[in-house]
Amino acid sequence: MSLFAGIDAFRDMDPSERDRLERASTVLRPRDGSELFSQGDPADSVYAIVGGDGHVRIGAADQRSKTLMVEMYQKGDIFGEIGVIDGETGTASAMVEGRVRLARIPASSFLAALSGSLGLGHVMCHMLARRLRRTFTLLQDASFETLEVRFARQVLYLAEQSGRPTEHGVRLTHRLRQGDLADLLGATTRSIITILNAWRAAGVVFYDTDRALLTVCDQAALRGMLRRDTGE
Repeated sequence: MSLFAGIDAFRDMDPSERDRLERASTVLRPRDGSELFSQGDPADSVYAIVGGDGHVRIGAADQRSKTLMVEMYQKGDIFGEIGVIDGETGTASAMVEGRVRLARIPASSFLAALSGSLGLGHVMCHMLARRLRRTFTLLQDASFETLEVRFARQVLYLAEQSGRPTEHGVRLTHRLRQGDLADLLGATTRSIITILNAWRAAGVVFYDTDRALLTVCDQAALRGMLRRDTGE
């Protein structure tokens, strides 16, 4: 089976074009906790997650080490494409969490494939549009919404992206410590704990502190927070 068979961005490429891109790639098995690149580094590669049950955390930190987690990519996703496409430096940092197998695609090979494959170009346009739309939503929320509403939207997004149904509700796949949940919003851990405690008391979520697993017991309640804030 092709290394890139499960990569959504490459699904509409001609098999010969995809094989050429695969041959130009290098397979990596980075260690848990290793940093692939930092914000501002030269953008010399695009990465595809081709295996493993871990994820790659994309984010940034300020000079006081306050962090913001922008996204978590898992098997089937690509990342690092923005700096390669526009020729600028990387827009964020990438940290490995858990076990992942990556394909590192040189910038020149990716750009050659992008210019020569209508299928890749079409899918990339849709993918970048979705990511831009999500970025705009996060910016709008950061400007206008309460922390609880922002947190509810992020939890719902994670549940929809990679949640697993259980008898108690939808459990988020990724292990997220309370500090990680705070990083989703660039907030303090104390403020997130306050919201979590209120949600747990109301039966909206269950949070296993020891295992760092969050289960959404009442998705309707979280969606209701979003509708209530918009006055619907």
